Formats: sequence, structure tokens, C-alpha cells
Amino acid sequence: MPDAPESSSRTDRIDLTTTSVGRDTLVRTYTSFFRNVSFTGSFHVFLTVDPAYGVDEGEIAATCEFVRTLPERYPQVAASRVERFARPVGLSGALSVLLASATAPIGVHLEDDWEFRAPLDLDGLVADLYEQDSTQIVFGNSHTARGGTFDSPEEATPVRGARCELLRLQPASWAAYFMPLAPHVHRRSRWSATVARALAGTDPARCPDERVRDQIVAEGSYERHNVLWTRDIVAHDIGREWMRARRLHRAISPEQRTAHAVPAVRPQPGGPLRLARSQQLADRAMAVTPGMTHTYHKRPENFAPGAYPTYLERGDGAVVWDVDGQAYVDFVCALGAATLGHNHPAVSNTLRERAGRGVLLSLPTPAEVSAAESFTAQVPGVDMVRFLKTGAEACSAAIRLARSLTGRDAVLLVGYHGWHDQLMGSAPGIPPSVAALTRRTHLDSPDAEEQFCADLDRRGDQLAAVMVSTPYHRQLDAALLQRVRQLCDRTGTLLILDEVVTGFRLAPGGLGQLRGVAADLLCFSKGLAAGMPLAAVAGPRHIMSAFATQRVSSTFAGEALSLEVMKATLQEYTTDDYYGRIARLGRRLRTGLNAAARRRGMPNFVFGYDPMPCLRFSADPTEHARTAEAFLAGMARRGVLMRRDVNFVCAAHQEEQIDFALAAADGVLSEIAVGTPAPVAPAVLR
Repeated sequence: MPDAPESSSRTDRIDLTTTSVGRDTLVRTYTSFFRNVSFTGSFHVFLTVDPAYGVDEGEIAATCEFVRTLPERYPQVAASRVERFARPVGLSGALSVLLASATAPIGVHLEDDWEFRAPLDLDGLVADLYEQDSTQIVFGNSHTARGGTFDSPEEATPVRGARCELLRLQPASWAAYFMPLAPHVHRRSRWSATVARALAGTDPARCPDERVRDQIVAEGSYERHNVLWTRDIVAHDIGREWMRARRLHRAISPEQRTAHAVPAVRPQPGGPLRLARSQQLADRAMAVTPGMTHTYHKRPENFAPGAYPTYLERGDGAVVWDVDGQAYVDFVCALGAATLGHNHPAVSNTLRERAGRGVLLSLPTPAEVSAAESFTAQVPGVDMVRFLKTGAEACSAAIRLARSLTGRDAVLLVGYHGWHDQLMGSAPGIPPSVAALTRRTHLDSPDAEEQFCADLDRRGDQLAAVMVSTPYHRQLDAALLQRVRQLCDRTGTLLILDEVVTGFRLAPGGLGQLRGVAADLLCFSKGLAAGMPLAAVAGPRHIMSAFATQRVSSTFAGEALSLEVMKATLQEYTTDDYYGRIARLGRRLRTGLNAAARRRGMPNFVFGYDPMPCLRFSADPTEHARTAEAFLAGMARRGVLMRRDVNFVCAAHQEEQIDFALAAADGVLSEIAVGTPAPVAPAVLR
């Protein structure tokens, strides 16, 4: 349908619309706008306030009062109106209200997080809107100008004959098809109709800017809208500063974090676990998957075969549901990867927001740069990082680099680092020549520590690297790690700390940071992206820069969704007392389980680091496995999933869930003590 005719390039009234969360940055936005704008007509201001991000009520009230008094403060404001929503409606909902409120032919749209620092000739821009037959002129701003788009003649060309200095983005530009919500002036008849169609007809999970772009692409209306941009940068982003000061990020608001809390699991009367559907799936899997599952540590034999669920359907917070409908408090936590819990808003919201841009593009994306910057800013002693997909890849890459830098081949490994040939030592399928380069040991006792240090002292000058992963049932102290550091320095051996499990759990930098010992290289995965497939090898610049000449590469290393989730996850770790809280809850679980054992004349059986308590019923592996299987089966019947060895506390666990697990263990340990496990009901959610 053609646009209605518009007879004049002048207007006496502009509707100024703004979406806000009530933060005081809006005062800076409006004050700077009216200080810099020149316009011969009047403004009618319409503001929506969405109660998001936990803005203090006093701050919201002061911001709203400022807007209500705009006509008294600025002669060019003829009227102002504030619409406060009783509950969060999101940006799309707020925009819908503004679209219905605006009636003037010309509108200016602002958000509440910009500051104007240059003159703005609105009369001239309105004239250009009509004379250039444009739908929207965007005020040049610091955020969109960062990548040099507006300086590239292939992407942006000057508009000839305009009253103001304007640019037109060419189809080659990433922003060409946008009609952004960033500060701008628009013709309502075109702009409002396009935005309304976009909000009605595109994916509501995506951000409105991208939905409008999708609408323009679908309509083929790039030429019709003729969106222009001011040459000068007049608006500067102040919203990120406000978010950083409050340790917030756009992927998740405080309201979403509170709403994510899941009811505690409560046992109900009934018989043993229902496992029929789990067994059906296992039978099908055995026909098509060697070993039934693609992850060794998820195999049934690692838990309590026949008395433990085999397949899970879904998870939310610290609770999971099996395929037979039974609910459990989860201490397996995706083998430690689900550091924030299951379906955390920082993960799920980021996935919804970013998925529409593509998962794996044909060239690097900006996410690679910003993710590396986020990572190096949070992990002490790290200047550079290379992303990969698994912890084993990260460890293999670190060894490759160590061999290249030292000119040596042999490595000494402490603990488990993954399944790759150079990480396993002697095992079926590994050539003896490869196995001979690797020696593996475990620090299961003080005597083992002494033997390890003696071996390093004797053979260190032959080693490319020592890679250390802590045992889980006992803690490595700072004195040992300092001694290893000194021996490596003396022999020219690189010290690699495998923080795949301990990174972003004991501390951002894992065990090394916790104990105050700097490694030459660090390896991360699991908690790096709260369950998304991502790993990293990182270290100081003088070591990491050598990766530029190494053929360490992965098609999927730059996969954008995992990198975006990693950024949101790292920010989430800094929002609350994440590290202190999971340590306190883990300590509560460990001490409570050991107290229950002692009440029955049994020795302590939970050891290790607070956020990752480890079960160890006996030093004899056979005896431990027998008792652990009975314990896990009893806990599962009572609505708690645990592992035979290391378990994990996540950010979603609540004290009530820890206490629920302790109550369950009280009954299970009683059964074990007398050797007669009794049937207990499956667990459901109330």
C-alpha cells in the first residue's frame, strides 16, 4: 500500500518516545538532548517504564518525576506523559504501547542510556527526511561507529544535496537493513507500521532491532525506507557503564534470576524407582551406540545399574527429571559443567537472543574478540587465550606448545586429562612410541607427592611439561604447588595446570589462583560456558603468542553461541557471591554427610574441596565401589542424584536442597549400616 501523501517538510510538533527501566541515566539522556537540539516546534514526550533490572524504587520515582516536570524545565516541551507497567513487559511490549500513543507525523525515539555531546539540527533533519524520501535518520552514536563501518566507502556513502551531513549505508554493510532503535528521527507513517509488523510477525525471542531488520529483508523494502545516518557522532552510550556498575548484563535481569528458583523435591509414598522408559531407551541405544552413551562417565556402570535412572528428560535449576517422570536434586551437574544449574537464564536467554544470527559463520565473528577480552579480564595472569571445544583438546594443545617451545618430547602427567593419545600413557590402541613419551601418576597420598617431586627433580631437564590435575578426594596445598613451580623453573620445564574441572569453581583461575601459584599454561572447559561446548588454553603473552605459528585449529572453536554464552556466564560469576556460596553449600553437604556417618559408627566418607565434595568409602577400590553403588541407589530412590566420586554444587542449589539431601542420606546410611536397604518412593515436585 502506498504511503499517504505528506504535504510539507515542516512540522510544528514531534512526539518524543522513550522506553526505560526507570534508571537515572534517563535524566542525562533528556538533559543532554534538550541542551543540544535545535527545533522550532514543540515536543510531546511519552515515556514507558518497565520494572526490570531491579532499579531502586526511589530512583524510578525520581526519574518519573523529572519527566513529568519536563514542560516546566524546557519551553520546547509542550506535554509529557509516563506509563509505568505493573510487571515486566519487555522491550517489545513497551514499543507496542508507544506505537499506539504517538500521533504526530514525525517522531524522535530515544532510549534511556544515551548522552548527547554535539549539536543536533532537528529542523534540518526533518526537512531531509522528506526531501531525501527517508523513513528514518539515525543519530550517529558511539556504539554503532566502533567497527569503522561509517569510514568505509564500500559500506557508507555521503548523501548529496542534504541540509545536514548524512550517510547512506550500502547493502555490503552489516547494518544496512536495520532501522535501529538507537536515537533517531522518523516518519511515523512508515516507521511505526514497519515496527508493528515486525513485532507481530517475527520471532518474539529475538531483539526488536533484529526483528525489524528481518521484516525489511522479508519485504524487500531496503530502498523504500532509505534509512540515513548523521555523519557526526552525537550520542554516546552510557548504559553499559550503568550495567557494569551494578554487575548486570542484558541477557538476564534480577527478576529472571529470582523467578528461576525451583521448588524443592519432596518424596511421595510409593515403591521403588520407575525405570521402564530408561531401560527401553538403553536397549535402543545399545543397537546403535557402542557403550550405550557417547560419554564414558555417564554409563550406568558408573552409578548404580538397575537402581538409578539412565536417561534424563530435562533440568531446571538444581533439579532434573528422568524420562519416567521422577524428579531429583542433582549433584552430578552435567559432570561439573552445569555450574549455574540447568536452564539458567544467562544461558537460555543468550541462546535465544543470538541464535538468529547464525551459529558458525564462514569467517571470524566479533564474538571471538569480545569473548577473549572477557576471559583475559577475569582470569589472573592470563594475557591471551585460544578457544577449543573440549578439555582434552585444550590439554593436547598445551602439550603441543610446550614441546615446541622446549624442544623436548617427554611429559609428566598428574591425574586424568582426557582421552587423546598423548594424554593416556599406555592403553589399548595407543602406539608404544607415543605411550613412551608420557608418564602418568596420581597424588593420592603425601608419599605420592614426595615421589612425584623426586621424579621431577631427577628427570625435569628431559621434560617438555608437567601437567597437574588435582585429585578430588584430597586437597593439594600451596607448598606442594610452589615446590613444583620451583622445580619447573630450575629445569626449564613448563608447568601446565589442568583447570578443566576446577576453573570457575574453586576460583576463576581454579586451583592455581586458589593456592597463589602461577602456571605457564592453563586449561579450562566445563564451567567456562556453564555447559555449552567450549574449552580454552590460556597463559601469559610471551608463551601464548607462539600459538600463532602452531597448527592448532578447530572448525568449531569460534562457534558463536558458546562464546556468547561464555561471556554471559563469566559475568554471572561476578554478579553474586558465586564462589563463596557454592563453597559454603558444599561444606554444609560434606560436613552433614560425615556427621550422619559418624552417628552410625562409620568413618568420614566425604573429602576434597568444598564446592566439589568427593565420596570415598574405602581406600580399597572394590570396597568403595560396592558401598558407593548402594549409597547412590538409596539416594536416587529418595530423590537425589550423586556420583561415586566427585560431586558438584552449583549456583542454583539452595540450602533446603542440601538439607533434603542430608535427610535422604540419613536413611540410606542407616540401611548400609545394617545391610538391608528398604524401598523408598520416587520423588516428585509439588
